[in-house]
Amino acid sequence: MFVGGLNWDTTDETLRQYFSQFGKIDACTIMRDAAGRSRGFAFLTFEDPAAVNAVMVREHFLDGKVIDPKRAIPRLEHHRTQKIFVGGLASTVTTDSMRQFFSQYGKVVDATVMVDRDSSRSKGFGFVTFEDAPAVEKLVQIQNLELEGKMVSFSGNIKAWCGHVSILMLFLVNTDRS
Repeated sequence: MFVGGLNWDTTDETLRQYFSQFGKIDACTIMRDAAGRSRGFAFLTFEDPAAVNAVMVREHFLDGKVIDPKRAIPRLEHHRTQKIFVGGLASTVTTDSMRQFFSQYGKVVDATVMVDRDSSRSKGFGFVTFEDAPAVEKLVQIQNLELEGKMVSFSGNIKAWCGHVSILMLFLVNTDRS
């Protein structure tokens, strides 16, 4: 877990003692600067991950301050794609229509069709950000998508996470052969 809002005087020992009421603690470390002063936050790990649930359901006070424990997200989760690049958009696609279209695959937190600054016309591409990576995982399982008359095709190894670059590219191609 990440624990923020710590009193500058809170020690590893008092933090460990406080959170031990929720379960056995494997590790507890207050982060410190080069001079050894507390940075006001810590990381702790419970032996039983279920203890985190017990911590999350109530407010916490330690050393005269309200502290803010949060479930830590594994690094792998941080690098999972939540934002997609959508290219080859029809000129009729708007930010709203793109948001509405992709919302059938998960909760969309942001959608933007990029437009030319001078003419306000679509540049033919945009971005969609989902609330969580599983929505993107669900989307990549679908073989054929059509948005305003254009089919979505996937390019490259879409199932491989991009390390530090968390953008998945989708290309819209016109399949009309006339």
